[in-house]
Amino acid sequence: MSDKRPGKILRVKTGYNPNSSSVGSHIPAFLAFATGSGALTVFIMNLLNSINKRIRGEKQKLDSTTEGK
Repeated sequence: MSDKRPGKILRVKTGYNPNSSSVGSHIPAFLAFATGSGALTVFIMNLLNSINKRIRGEKQKLDSTTEGK
């Protein structure tokens, strides 16, 4: 029989194991966040575009009424 001593625990690291399935549970949340932020960006850009069109239309009306004077 050998004279090896059993190993000892040097440190206990709390957190997640990168080789476990707990990391895989974060991936759907990240994809949902990325999709949601992209959809929100498209919605906001369309809203700003419609506001811009309305402002340009009002400006054009004001310009056309002041030209006749």
